[in-house]
Amino acid sequence: MCHISRFGQYCSVHVYVLTLAAIALDRHQVIMHPLKPRMSIVKGVICIIIIWVMASCFSLPHAIYQKLTRFPYGTNRIVCLPSFPRPTDLYWKYLDLATFVLLYILPLLVISVTYAMVAKKLWMRNAIGDVTMEQYYAHQRKKKMTLKMLVVVVAVFAVCWFPLNCYLVLISSNAIHSNNALYFAFHWFAMSSTCYNPFIYCWLNESFRSEIKSLLRVCWRRDVSRQRGLRSIAAPFRHAWDENCSCKQEAESAEMRNVSERNSARADISIVQPIIAGS
Repeated sequence: MCHISRFGQYCSVHVYVLTLAAIALDRHQVIMHPLKPRMSIVKGVICIIIIWVMASCFSLPHAIYQKLTRFPYGTNRIVCLPSFPRPTDLYWKYLDLATFVLLYILPLLVISVTYAMVAKKLWMRNAIGDVTMEQYYAHQRKKKMTLKMLVVVVAVFAVCWFPLNCYLVLISSNAIHSNNALYFAFHWFAMSSTCYNPFIYCWLNESFRSEIKSLLRVCWRRDVSRQRGLRSIAAPFRHAWDENCSCKQEAESAEMRNVSERNSARADISIVQPIIAGS
């Protein structure tokens, strides 16, 4: 379990970072070469497999060199700690440096270069044909929002992942002492970067907002149609229930009338005096 947990942790992070780099490359391909065919489903599946294979290979060293260590002092605790071959410090240092390069430097370089080229292409692109001043200003405003979105996405990735990677490199180099609270804070800050992109797109991308609104509108229509369907189904049952209740009430009232008539007949017969013939 110690090896699996460490492998899952590093593999998920590598998959996330490599996926961001792949998305940046795909956007670069679409915008820089709009006439070329888009990525097919088969190529997309191949890219996903390559990303997972690369992430697994990068994560294997961290998963292999792990060992459960028991601390008898105080409470009997068992902790999963790295156990690198000799020289341990040197091996640990180079492994964290390689992770820093593969997990932060190269993806940040790829994302920054591709988005810079995309931003330049978008800024130099002009509207086709005769346009009015309002259309020109709307086009310029849309380009500025797109460039701002690209810059914010790159900045969020760089800011969120730098403290954790820098902390791990300093720890492996014995430059600072480890601190669990600091590590968990940096780790949480890095993982929180996955939550920011949807809000950035919703804030700075008009097409993303329109898609979200249309999706919410479709969900609301489905709920309304489902409620109307339930009402239409419930109406005949309610009508039949009302008719059944009215029929029961009429039958009960008819039965009560019959009982009262019989009682009244009995009362009339008892009132009549018998006729006695005189002698």
